[in-house]
Amino acid sequence: MAAWAAIDAALNNPPAATREKLLQAGTGGNWLIQILGSVQFNQERGWYQEGRVRVESMSVASVKLKAQQPEVRLTACLDSSRTSLHYLATRKPVPVGPGNSGRSKVQAQLVFAPPNGQSEKIWFLVEQKDAGTC
Repeated sequence: MAAWAAIDAALNNPPAATREKLLQAGTGGNWLIQILGSVQFNQERGWYQEGRVRVESMSVASVKLKAQQPEVRLTACLDSSRTSLHYLATRKPVPVGPGNSGRSKVQAQLVFAPPNGQSEKIWFLVEQKDAGTC
């Protein structure tokens, strides 16, 4: 939940978004790279996301705590229907084509690892894949 909240915060204010803030909230791996790419894409165009993605439901798909790299996979239903893109300069909405309902099912992978330069481990959201609709 902390990683998803940090992602929203980064997309809501791209100029203030940092890799460190996302890492501290537990965003890592390939997912961190994708989020930083989205932040940069929006910043280059003068856009920001208004609103927050809500986690409507979440269930555990698998748990591997005794693996060398402990891992949990979750299935979640995310609702982004209350988010929209806006121009930073004018706060007006960015015109976009028709979308979907804003609700999507995702498969999320979390791993238990220490942040760079630290010894205490935390859970990192390292991958999120679309899994259809909720």
